[in-house]
Amino acid sequence: MWKRLKVAAIGSIVVMMATTTACGRGNVSPNNAAPTQNPTAQSGTGNMQSQSLSQAGQGTKLGNDDAVVPIKVINNVNYVAARELIQTLKFQSNWEAGNQKLLIGDNDANFEVTMNSTKAMKDGAEIRVSQPFIKEGDSAYLPVSALADLFQEDMSYEVQNGQLLIHAAPAAPIEREDDTDPRGNTAELKFGDDPTDPFKGEGTGANPASMPQDEGDLEVWASTSHEEVIPVLKNIDMNAVINKGKQYLGVKYLFGTGPYPQTGKFDCSTFTQYVFGKYGVKLPRLARQQGLQGQLVSRNSLRKGDLMFFYVPGRFKTNKTIGHVGIYIGNMQMLHSSPAPKDGVQISNIDKPYWKSTFLRARRIAY
Repeated sequence: MWKRLKVAAIGSIVVMMATTTACGRGNVSPNNAAPTQNPTAQSGTGNMQSQSLSQAGQGTKLGNDDAVVPIKVINNVNYVAARELIQTLKFQSNWEAGNQKLLIGDNDANFEVTMNSTKAMKDGAEIRVSQPFIKEGDSAYLPVSALADLFQEDMSYEVQNGQLLIHAAPAAPIEREDDTDPRGNTAELKFGDDPTDPFKGEGTGANPASMPQDEGDLEVWASTSHEEVIPVLKNIDMNAVINKGKQYLGVKYLFGTGPYPQTGKFDCSTFTQYVFGKYGVKLPRLARQQGLQGQLVSRNSLRKGDLMFFYVPGRFKTNKTIGHVGIYIGNMQMLHSSPAPKDGVQISNIDKPYWKSTFLRARRIAY
C-alpha cells in the first residue's frame, strides 16, 4: 500500500514526559514533552519484527536513506508511536496532560491531536480522522490512516511490511544558522531593502496616533476562526511597531505557548501576532496562517515590518512548508522568537546562507 505526501518546513525533539517544551533549530536540546514509549519495547506486524526506535536520534535508516518507524497493531488498527514519528521529522511537541492533547509542529504548533478522540487541529482548522488517537501506558499513538490527513504537506512515506518508511528529502539541508551553503551566496537568493520604504532609517516611532495601548492585553490575541481574523492593510508607524517588539528582547521561547499575558513566553507566531495586535492588526495564531495574509513581497524589496517566512530544515521534510516567521526590521536584520541560536526573542542577521536558503516568502500586512 502506497501513500504519498509532500515534504516541508527548525527543531529536534525527544518526546519525553515533562512539563516544559522542546528544542528548535539545529542541535538545540529538547526540553519539551509528550508521552514516552518503553525503550525496550518491540513492535511489528506480519512477518517482520522491528526494534523500537526510541534510542535512535532520527529513526533507523535503510540503505536507500529511508527512515523506518515500526507499526504497532492496537485493537486491530495500525498505529505508530508519536514520539518516534516526531523525532524522525525533527518536529517539536508539547504534551498537555490536563486535556490529554499532543501539540506538534516546527516553531509553533501546527497540529493538535486529542487522545481517545478522532478530533485534531491542523493549521488552525478542525479535522476529523477515521480512527482515534490513543495513549497506551506512557506512549501516544497516531493511527496510520490519519497520517495523510495530518502530514500531507510535511512528509513522503509508504507502508511496507509492517513498517512506515519515510523518504528522505532530495538534498541534505542546512541545519544551523551558521552552517555554510554555496547556494546562500548566489545572486538569486540575495535579500534587499526597498529604497522607497517610508520608514527607512532609525525613526523613533513616536507618532501618538499609532502608539499601542497596554490595557486589555488579552484582546490582542486573535481568534483562530478564519471568519473573525481579517487583517487589514492599514497605515501604522512601523518604527513604533519595531520599537515595541524590541521591548520583548530576551523573553523566553515556548513551543505552542498560550497568550503572553498568561504565560510570559512566545513562540514565533504568537510574537508576531502579539506585536502587531498592539497596533490593531489582527493576525491568525500560526505562522502558516500568517503566511497567507497581506501582500506578497519580493525578497529584494523588503520594508520594515514585513513578515518573513522560512521553512525549517529536516532530512525527512520538504522545503516548501512554512515553519518559522519573523519581523524584518531593516538593514538585513530580523526580530523574531526562536529557540536558537538564542532562546527567546532575538535579532538575527538574515544575510547568511541559512536564512537565504530557507526563505520562502515575505508578506506585507501593514504599511
